[in-house]
Amino acid sequence: MAERAKLTRDGAWARIVMAGRQEAPRGAGFDPALRADLQRALTEALAGTGLRAIVLRAGEGGWPVAADPAQDYLAQADAPTLADLAAMIARSPVPVIALMDGLVAGGALALAQAADLRIARPGTRFAAPEFGLGFVPGGGGMVRLARRIGVEPALEFVTSGQVLRTEAAHRLGLCDTVATGITADLPDDIAPRAAAIAEPQAYIDSLARLRSQPRQGPQAEVMARLLDVCEAAVLLPEEEAITFEGVACADLIAGEMSQALRHVLAARRRAVRLAGTGPGATAQITRLALWNPSERLTHALVERGVSVEIGASEPARLEQILQVVARAQHAGVAAGHLTEPQRAAAWDRLTPVAGIADFSPAQMVLAAPRPGEVAALRTHFASGEGVLALEGVRQREAGELQFSRAAALAEVTGGPETDAALQALAGILRAERDLVIHAEGLSASFETTFWLAAERMVMAGATPAAVDAALTAWGFAEGPFARLDRRGLPAAFAQFNARDGRAGAYLNWLGLEGRTGRAAGRGVWLYGEAGARIWPDEEEELRALRREAGITPQVLAPQEIVARILAELARAGADALQQGRAHRAGDVDLVAISVLGFPRHRGGPLFQADRAGLLAVRKRLRALADESAPAPDTLWDVLIRNGRRFAELDEPVAA
Repeated sequence: MAERAKLTRDGAWARIVMAGRQEAPRGAGFDPALRADLQRALTEALAGTGLRAIVLRAGEGGWPVAADPAQDYLAQADAPTLADLAAMIARSPVPVIALMDGLVAGGALALAQAADLRIARPGTRFAAPEFGLGFVPGGGGMVRLARRIGVEPALEFVTSGQVLRTEAAHRLGLCDTVATGITADLPDDIAPRAAAIAEPQAYIDSLARLRSQPRQGPQAEVMARLLDVCEAAVLLPEEEAITFEGVACADLIAGEMSQALRHVLAARRRAVRLAGTGPGATAQITRLALWNPSERLTHALVERGVSVEIGASEPARLEQILQVVARAQHAGVAAGHLTEPQRAAAWDRLTPVAGIADFSPAQMVLAAPRPGEVAALRTHFASGEGVLALEGVRQREAGELQFSRAAALAEVTGGPETDAALQALAGILRAERDLVIHAEGLSASFETTFWLAAERMVMAGATPAAVDAALTAWGFAEGPFARLDRRGLPAAFAQFNARDGRAGAYLNWLGLEGRTGRAAGRGVWLYGEAGARIWPDEEEELRALRREAGITPQVLAPQEIVARILAELARAGADALQQGRAHRAGDVDLVAISVLGFPRHRGGPLFQADRAGLLAVRKRLRALADESAPAPDTLWDVLIRNGRRFAELDEPVAA
């Protein structure tokens, strides 16, 4: 294997060049191989005579960035840790200069903070992804940064999640100077490096103010550990403070929250390319037809340079779309994002049509048809070369695509002959959606499962309020019954029918009683001026329903409620994978997070199944089958028999 850190000597200067981001293995950061090579290069450089300084820089693409930032900090027996390398740099008897370019984050930032002089090339960006991924920066990076620039600026940078450009990073103190290029003349006087805290008491006072601020939510523990590390930076000798930092970093990386957040990050990076499609090139769309589109999508597409014809079922709706797009364009000019000629050109790319029969030939047609319009769309575009993509239409004809939108997510699907078009459709929908997944009906399937699993819990002995309380306490954005009342029982029953779901005794009873949801003032809860409240006779009604169904009620603790819901959601996700309605385990978890409000810091239902153990979850699902829940599909058996997890079904991810 080629060395990823090469040493050259130029007179009194030693230069160590790391393999850049574009030269290193895909997704590799400061992994064990690079760390070992860096240690050899540093050791050899320091063994030389007549040395003036060591220059550390990276090759093509800038400093290495790991796909999973935690990998920079994990120890391995046959390689030095990042903290070991940073200590070598910090203790070097000759100055070490870090010449930075590209994205400096994770291990790169930790090593740079150990250097005597930090020089950034114009265009260098700085980031600290660790806090947002549930852990604290390690390798001495947090301690040295806090000692170097102060506790408040250091915490502001680390917790903000922002990517700072060179000038802002220089003002904050992340680099000492900005060079004209990484081959620029190096300074002969090689100054700064003031690693000691200039005013310890002011630092301690700032820390006390930060500790006094109340913090809640899943990140509260990470913030508490981060403040502990910053306190160690001022109270302990540097070496001891860095050891303390390393323990905090390792503890948090091993915890559920960090593993879950890093799983979600990897899943989102994979989702940039649709799963289950071939490697062929994406079709380039320059002419598009939209029927009943959103204003946001229409505006984004013409801004991108796509020529768009739009129509709508109702003339008033078409006029509304045009007005909103026009206002958005004029607002862009006023804000300086567009010039007037650019605005005029974008407006010229937008052509309204009176009806389906008036559309010109297009490369792709995105339509959200009303009842009776599907046949007209298929007839009009049948003779052209364009691909028809239909929203909300379950039966797909050969060559067609389907899509659906829920929350910030869109699902797309098509036949095997439509891979290039499917990728193009995903690119179009990303103009208005945060995430596009290759799946079919997964959002609806999850919502259906959420409701039916919650109903089974009520019939088993829990109250609706207890079910919702357990799930929201665990982190869900809302409980299944609050969601049911918000969406309305008729919408839920329509979804059950479309997804072959069958409501049980409790939901059917709600329908018979006319308790259809919040809009009606009566649903799972009774609504009035004071808000939602439990029906006064709920306990008696539930007892009667269970008695009629022959069910002996159980006492279900909150943790049992959560475990049952998670198992059923994991079963629904596994079913989608086995049936080809989803193509990545990570995609399944992303849909649950986006559509159901599944807590992001919990990773998703398949992530949770992996943590709990597939054998244990399958056992629970088989027991729930006795309460009318669907049985687990055979994918569970295959994974268990082969000692594998859902996460292992997905491909590696690059940084």
